[in-house]
Amino acid sequence: MSALMMAGWAGLLLLYATLLFAAWQRKRRLGSSGRLNLITGPFYIVLEYRHLFDRLQPILYRTQLSLAVLGGGVCLREGLMAWTAESLGAAYMALMICGLLGLMAGNAALFLMGLIIAICIPVLRAKDLRSKVENRRQEILMELPELLNRLLLLVNAGENVMRALTRCAQQKSGSGHTLYTELQAAIECMKRGESMSLALEEMGRRCAVPEVKLFATTLLINARRGGETFVPALRELTTQMWDKRKAAARTLGEQASSRLAFPLAVIFLLIMVLVGAPTILMM
Repeated sequence: MSALMMAGWAGLLLLYATLLFAAWQRKRRLGSSGRLNLITGPFYIVLEYRHLFDRLQPILYRTQLSLAVLGGGVCLREGLMAWTAESLGAAYMALMICGLLGLMAGNAALFLMGLIIAICIPVLRAKDLRSKVENRRQEILMELPELLNRLLLLVNAGENVMRALTRCAQQKSGSGHTLYTELQAAIECMKRGESMSLALEEMGRRCAVPEVKLFATTLLINARRGGETFVPALRELTTQMWDKRKAAARTLGEQASSRLAFPLAVIFLLIMVLVGAPTILMM
């Protein structure tokens, strides 16, 4: 068994060394500057072999969408390829480390554990991306009613739409919140001469949240009409966003309570064991 484990780990090491050498040759041929990444570099070679990455792209479509949302609305082929190479590299490193530990301990089960971990790493990384996208969506959805409240107050006070948006962005300029970051980017575009419609549409696309797109559309339609229709439309939109915020908060509360159910069940079982064990031992 130990000889088989030794052969398996040596094969993994030889394959990695071959890929690393091929990556180094490719880097030198292309004349790229900088150091070769020891984790992602070899696996670019794997992805480029016989157009393997092109075949994987349909499977990675959801991951590409998540990367696009987190990357400002765009995820190019190179970005997706870099993420895939990093996932493969991390999985392969985990397999090699577990293989080495299994070889040192003489335990073949560690090889199997390494294989399971290697399979799980890309899946968990993709799941983590989707979780970040959902957290970002909830963060924007929670803050949007506050923005609308401030905008409504400023417009009622006599400010025009552009100045009101600018003041809202300036008030939260240091918060680092995604919504205000995108709003500030839209305002900068308008200051450079871009039309308000294009800037707000781009903001809605980058946020990738339907409520922000609705906000941008409502703002554009009623800002063009002006007059008495703008404030009632903004007030109605604010009411809708507060209702959605309440629904989102209720959902988060239900999720938190369901997550607590398993730890509470485990604690209950431990208490039952602690209370019942002395009685069983005395019988």
